Amino acid sequence: MLPRAPISIPIAFFQLFALTVAYRQPFEYLNAVQSLATAFTNPFAVVNGTLPSPLADDVVGRIDVTTTFVGQELNTEYLFGLFAEGASVNTTQLIGTPSSYTIQSLVVEPPVLAVSLIANIDYPTVDLSVPLQLDLFIAYDNELKIISYDAILRRWGEYLTYVIPLLVPKITEELNLTTTNVTELIALKTAVDVCQMSTQYCTGSNQQYASNDACMSFMTQLPFGQPWEGGMDNGICRYIHKNMVKYRPEVHCPHIGPTGGDMCIPRNYVQVTENMPFNQTLLAYNSSYNALDVKNVPAANQIELVKIGTETVYITTVAFVRDIFFRIIFPR
Repeated sequence: MLPRAPISIPIAFFQLFALTVAYRQPFEYLNAVQSLATAFTNPFAVVNGTLPSPLADDVVGRIDVTTTFVGQELNTEYLFGLFAEGASVNTTQLIGTPSSYTIQSLVVEPPVLAVSLIANIDYPTVDLSVPLQLDLFIAYDNELKIISYDAILRRWGEYLTYVIPLLVPKITEELNLTTTNVTELIALKTAVDVCQMSTQYCTGSNQQYASNDACMSFMTQLPFGQPWEGGMDNGICRYIHKNMVKYRPEVHCPHIGPTGGDMCIPRNYVQVTENMPFNQTLLAYNSSYNALDVKNVPAANQIELVKIGTETVYITTVAFVRDIFFRIIFPR
């Protein structure tokens, strides 16, 4: 038998192999996303420190129906404090509290993960629990902390259209009203809750309104907004932000004030759509390049990078959630 010729493997392959094995094992990413879902359905535990935050210090997160949040503290307040506060009051809230979850689908391409989960959102004053689908693209750092995430609240408009009429009778009772106009009722509920938080927490240098009556006058004239306008200059945005006021009044009081601070403001559709806010790409590194990755690379070179990406052999991790087993294959 003739001796086989030695196989020549480009140095670049070993560089790619070294990069790949530096990532965690697939089951670790599965554990990480389960920890995130557990934290999301136990917001009090994250806020009070019982559960460690799954977020990196410099995390950047975007939620499609609101806006982009930068840093661990701000993201913790909006991902967890928002729901913790809503569950701590005795009145009916327009934003419920997650209580349980089911992972519906999951794709792992270290260090990026895509997951779709169903969270059950509770409204205890009316004994109601409603499923809400959340789709997330998540990038993890070397410590398995979330460094970037892009969250989509699937069918959010339909969700609110379904939920709000079920809350109306109880809200009418709590506010001691007789109106049957849902739009007027929700606008008044928004004003009452926002102004209560403003009057209680936004004092001294953080004061936003001359009085509670001034707040009510402003809020009842402000459009409530569409479900997708949670980051715009309207009532629904201020309602979202009122739950964070107690944590850092100096930061959040302007968000529920007349100006909206830097959160409840007019936004340009094109700028929002084209903006890439993340500090780490959410596309799989092995075969993808996005605008952030190649921002300073000439167009001709970008084409060559894509060609290389489709020709090079990569180690790819495929995760099968059912039966929880994983295997490493060479797909190309």
